[in-house]
Amino acid sequence: MQFKILKKLLPASFTLNTAKQPMHAGEIYHLWESLTASHQLVNSLETFQMNTDDKGLHKVIQVFVTQMRKQRIPRLEGLLKDAGFTVPPRSASKTLQGRPGVGNEVILTDEEITKIMFNLSGALIILDGRAISSVATEESIRELFIDLLKQDIKQHESIISFGKSRRTFSKPPMAVSTPKGPTLGDAYWLWAEMEFFRSSSIILLESYLSNTNDQELKKLLEHGLYNIAYPQLKQVEDALKDAGFTVPSRPVLRMHQRPPEIIGQIVLTDDEVANVVITASQYLLNQHIRAYSATFSDEYRAIFKGFIMEEIDNIKKLFKLGRNRNLLASPPQVISKMG
Repeated sequence: MQFKILKKLLPASFTLNTAKQPMHAGEIYHLWESLTASHQLVNSLETFQMNTDDKGLHKVIQVFVTQMRKQRIPRLEGLLKDAGFTVPPRSASKTLQGRPGVGNEVILTDEEITKIMFNLSGALIILDGRAISSVATEESIRELFIDLLKQDIKQHESIISFGKSRRTFSKPPMAVSTPKGPTLGDAYWLWAEMEFFRSSSIILLESYLSNTNDQELKKLLEHGLYNIAYPQLKQVEDALKDAGFTVPSRPVLRMHQRPPEIIGQIVLTDDEVANVVITASQYLLNQHIRAYSATFSDEYRAIFKGFIMEEIDNIKKLFKLGRNRNLLASPPQVISKMG
C-alpha cells in the first residue's frame, strides 16, 4: 500500500514549458545547476540501489529515479535545448551493470542510504526555491520550477516517512521536556520565523502602506500584511506557546502614525516600495524552505510547507505587478552560439 501511494507521485504526462524569449543569465544558470544536480542524484541513487538487498528501499529508490528520469530531467533539458544550448549526455543506468546487492567494494548500510537520500532531496528543494525567486523573463519558467518543487517536496516527505518507519533518523535533542515538543532545531526555526515577521516583514509592510496612495500596490501590500504575514505570525506564535515558550509582545502598529506618503524625513516612490517588497518576498521564500528542510517534527514542517506555498503565490502576484509597471530591471539575456 505504501508504494502504491508513492507511485501516485508520478504524473502520467507533462507539458514542456518552453521559453518564448531569450532567458537571462540567472535562469540559464539555475536550469543548468538543476539539470546537472539531477544527473548526479540519479547516479547516486542507482549506486545505492546496487549496494543493498532491501526490497522496500529498492522501491523507494525506483520511484524517485523514475520521476527524475521521466519528469524532471526532460523538462530541464527541453528548455536549455530550445535556447540553443548543448546539454550534458545522460549516463548509462547503473542498474544494468550487475544485480542489486552486489555493488562495489564500499558497502553502505540501508540507514546510511536513506539518510543520504533525505539530504540530497532536501538539496533539490533548496535549488528549486532559489530558481523560483530568480526567474524574471517568463512566468512559464517559474511555473516549471514551482512544479518541480512540489514534486520534490512529495519525494522528500516519502523518504522521511520511509526513514521513520525504519527508525533510521536519530531524533535531535529536545528543546522542552514534553515528548511531543519541538527539537532544538524546530524551536530555532520557529523562533527565527517569528523574529523575521515581527522585526522586519510586518514593520516594513505597515510602513510602506503608510507611504503610498497607489491603490493597486496598496491592495498587494494589504494582502501580504493581513492575509500572509499576520496569519503566519500567529501560527508560529501559537506553536511556540503550545510548546511552553514565552513569546514577547508584538511591536507597536505603525499604521496612521503620519500623513500618507511620509516616512520620517524620507519619501519612498511606489516603484521603490514594490522592488523592496519583491526582494523581501524572494528572501522569505528561501527562508521558509530552509526552515522546512531543517525541521524534524511533521507538525512544524507542515507549517513551513504552508508558508512556502503562500509565498510562491505572493511572488507571482508581485512579479505580475512589476512587469505591468516596468519596475523590474531586466538581467543580462543569454543566448548560445547556436541561438
